[in-house]
Amino acid sequence: MRNESSRLFIAIPINEQWRQQLTQQMTSLQSKLPFQKWTHPEDYHITLKFLGDTSVEQYEQLSKLLTHAAETTRPFQLTLTEWGTFGPHASPSILWAGVGGDLLPLMNLQQNIDNRMTILGFPKENREFHPHLTIARRYQGDSTPFSITNLVPHVSESAMYGTINEFKLYKSHLKKTPMYEPIASFTFSK
Repeated sequence: MRNESSRLFIAIPINEQWRQQLTQQMTSLQSKLPFQKWTHPEDYHITLKFLGDTSVEQYEQLSKLLTHAAETTRPFQLTLTEWGTFGPHASPSILWAGVGGDLLPLMNLQQNIDNRMTILGFPKENREFHPHLTIARRYQGDSTPFSITNLVPHVSESAMYGTINEFKLYKSHLKKTPMYEPIASFTFSK
């Protein structure tokens, strides 16, 4: 990060098993659901905090704050659960895979990071945290309203189970595919 600002966010990466299973399900859904943009498999993540444009000065302080947040967190287990959407039911803006499992440590981590980021001038989230992985954006089925019951196969909770032991700082590249580049990793205490 030279003298310019960068568009950054903090997120939990997913393991290769989750990525492969979501990719298989996404591939089967693409022909059935007319979303404008499908998430590249390398871009799957669970967002903890969107920072947006981040100055060099803010970036230099981020590492210390995020290292402390990671050191006060122990690994926890997450599963992928149901499919869901954000936006109007007939024409959703986001198709997502929900997250279950040990949600209390996940919620505590997100709150810890959100609180720490206020020190650097990033406002606290004004929405309730809803952990998920974005699968697709902007439903384009003008003649056919979206129906959640058309999502087959559904995410299988028992097949997608993993230990979360880190989060990462990502940089967005809006014109690239994949869009998100991990630029720092923060491992939890054991």
